[in-house]
Amino acid sequence: MRLVRWCAAGAVLGCLLMVPSRPVSAELTNDDGCTASATWASSGMVVDATQTGTVIIPRADTVQWTGSVPAAPGDYQGSVTIRLPKPFGELVIDEWSGTSVTTSNQGVEEYDLPAFVPAGVPITLYGRHVDANGVCAGRVTLQIDGSPMSSPITWVALGGTALTGAAVVALARPMFRRVV
Repeated sequence: MRLVRWCAAGAVLGCLLMVPSRPVSAELTNDDGCTASATWASSGMVVDATQTGTVIIPRADTVQWTGSVPAAPGDYQGSVTIRLPKPFGELVIDEWSGTSVTTSNQGVEEYDLPAFVPAGVPITLYGRHVDANGVCAGRVTLQIDGSPMSSPITWVALGGTALTGAAVVALARPMFRRVV
């Protein structure tokens, strides 16, 4: 009976862990009119810092970006990072620092996310710019186009789970032998 209780508790916990999280909308935190936007070359999709919902992106593409601050920044620093699903950690896309009197910048970045990064799961992109006028920070939730099943890591994890399950069944089998 104890084994049944443990299995039931494990099943409930497993179901709770599988409930998908609610997509986070984009957010730009600023005091005085910071702006940021990106345009994907393959689709022409434009995303700005007020974008809501999850943005579906291709695994590889070229992105044209723009950003601006409301006044001359003086000394500045900043970065753009992607927070990948566990256990992958963060990936720094770009970092900058220096001194400037210009209030805007633009550029083009190419990216190619590796096949082991699963598609169809939320990835958070963070941007932060700090200068003499304050802090501009923002985030947007991205999702690689496709299914989580397209990643080789998913199949490795499923195979490991199946092997572990088979081992648990083999270990528990002697507990259910009939005593004559």
